Amino acid sequence: MDLCAVTTAHDIGLAAVLKGVLESAGIDVVLAGSGLDMVYPATSMTEIRLLVREDDLERARDVLASTEVQGLPGEDDEEE
Repeated sequence: MDLCAVTTAHDIGLAAVLKGVLESAGIDVVLAGSGLDMVYPATSMTEIRLLVREDDLERARDVLASTEVQGLPGEDDEEE
């Protein structure tokens, strides 16, 4: 089973929310990275990868694209 990173987060809280969103859509998720054991707020150096099966990658991207979660990587800080 090949795992692929669908997105990254710099905060364990955000990673947990995104994992929950994907799991609620029936997609299994594994968290991997340097920020998993951090108790204190993360830095921009922290990177937690959300890994999904290669077969679920496109659907996982679609689920995340249709989800409104503030702080997703690549989002603009400006409000419309």
